[in-house]
Amino acid sequence: MKKILVLLFALASLQTAQAQKIQWETGSLNVLSGQSVVATQIIYEDLLQVSGMPEKTFLDERRKEDNDKKAGSGDAFYESWENAKKEKYALRFNEHFTKASKEKITAGTENAEAQYIIILTPHNIDLGKGRYFGTKPALVDFDIVIAENNNRSNIVAKGTVKGVKGESKAPKGSGWIPGGAGTAIDVANRVQNFDPTNRIAESFELLAVTMGKSLRK
Repeated sequence: MKKILVLLFALASLQTAQAQKIQWETGSLNVLSGQSVVATQIIYEDLLQVSGMPEKTFLDERRKEDNDKKAGSGDAFYESWENAKKEKYALRFNEHFTKASKEKITAGTENAEAQYIIILTPHNIDLGKGRYFGTKPALVDFDIVIAENNNRSNIVAKGTVKGVKGESKAPKGSGWIPGGAGTAIDVANRVQNFDPTNRIAESFELLAVTMGKSLRK
């Protein structure tokens, strides 16, 4: 029985690793070797699917449903969703890309001097679920393009990645912090998971870490 469990865990880990792997059509991240800065942009196309429907349909339905339950809550959700697209996801990606590369390359939306730009296009989002127990991570598919910053029609690398997981997790070791502090951290983390934009932001973070780490060499 123990051997079966180990095998199942290994298979699950392998599937997760494969889900996070970038499939490059042309070029690779190697085009960024030797660069100290890179520009970034996130494009949200009309074809973006959220929970199996067009984003606009999802937002209209969610807005009405939440407002029917509690006046104003649907409007608040819509505003939070749009603000996350404008600020949260880009900040999370840039911060963790830079950190994961051990600051060899600084990523930023305002890096006009950068030779190259990373353009991310999310095109399918499964929101997952936020619960106190048994949370389900968000899953996001991305198209990735690396182009010359001043001539974006000149694409030097192009790839896709499917099912990038997003779920807030308490810091490692927090469960061993004495005095209840570890429990407080874990509870706060679970509360964070209730906001779907936090789970989606984690997907951007994981993609950033994957890309940044590959540039450490």
